[in-house]
Amino acid sequence: MHSMTKGKIGELAIRQDLLSQGYNIYLPEVDVTQVDMIVETSNYAIKRVQIKCVTKLRRGTAVEVDTTKYKDTNRVDVIAVYYEPKNIIAYVPYQNTHAISLAITTGKNNQRKGRKWFYSYEQFPDFS
Repeated sequence: MHSMTKGKIGELAIRQDLLSQGYNIYLPEVDVTQVDMIVETSNYAIKRVQIKCVTKLRRGTAVEVDTTKYKDTNRVDVIAVYYEPKNIIAYVPYQNTHAISLAITTGKNNQRKGRKWFYSYEQFPDFS
């Protein structure tokens, strides 16, 4: 399957999820400014969302997303990550970092401390 098709599947899954959560969403006519979607929160704040579709784990237990190109741009509020093999979505407030790593399962060494869990971000962050 072409990467653009995979990306569109992820985008549609995220749109469906946000609509079912009751959010208003707006789509740009052209994606040239690193904004895939605008979400209006319950307190009428507008959040810019960048969508990432992940089809396989680079390392065994975590979804990893490179966010280097968004660092210091002040253009992204939330990274929405669609993990296709499990059909799950995480909405991560963007903290101006180079990468996001979200654990799907416990590591081989059973480490749990200090890991961000994919399942902790299932709801869109309703911040102002």
